[in-house]
Amino acid sequence: GKNLKWKLTDEGVLTITGTGEMQDWHWSKPSPWDAGKSVKQVIIGDGVTTIGDYAFWDCPSLTSVTIGNSVTTIGNFAFYDCRSLKSVTIPNSVRRIEVAAFRNCSSLTLVIIPNSVTTIGDYAFWNCSSLTSITIPNSVTTIGVGAFKQCSSLTSIIIPNSVTTIQSSAFWNCSSLTSIIISNSARIIGEEAFKDCNKIKQIISEAAIPPHCFNNVFVGINTKECKLFVPKNSIDAYKKAKGWNK
Repeated sequence: GKNLKWKLTDEGVLTITGTGEMQDWHWSKPSPWDAGKSVKQVIIGDGVTTIGDYAFWDCPSLTSVTIGNSVTTIGNFAFYDCRSLKSVTIPNSVRRIEVAAFRNCSSLTLVIIPNSVTTIGDYAFWNCSSLTSITIPNSVTTIGVGAFKQCSSLTSIIIPNSVTTIQSSAFWNCSSLTSIIISNSARIIGEEAFKDCNKIKQIISEAAIPPHCFNNVFVGINTKECKLFVPKNSIDAYKKAKGWNK
């Protein structure tokens, strides 16, 4: 944006300061600091309100990000392919994590998502293969398509009460996932949402009315080894419900 300034030191520290929105970029028109691929640390100052699309796309040496407490949106593909990024703390000003924002951040082990976030976009954390745990806050209403697809180190997940929709392929092939807790507000689980999560041993659904399952939600889960726990008064309903009656 016209009210923002950036500075990149010889040590690879990129600082962005000023007020207002960051410009959106594109893979065919990358950000001005992209050329050297030398960014190791990013500091986004207070006053910056958005992180632009493709802003830090494919920064292979980036290991550390500090996001100011004025940012409300992390743009599409903002940190896509930042394969050395190990952790990120998202401030409680952020409302939206957009499409593929952290996709292919394969070294990312820790993400703290604050309870200001309402939207986790499609493919937001796809193939974050080192991510061992994630806390989805009780402000998120929809988990996007493929949001945590192929997060192969993720061992457990709790879907909070605020979530009504788990989109298709949301946790597809999370091959280390052993337990899922689905809250009582869940209404819709999209196609192949938990497909090939073949180590799951326990699913707890707190929803009194079985969430509507699209095709192949639990395909690839060993139903003989996986235990399903549902509310006592809802057992018959789950036995009759598509997707749950396997």
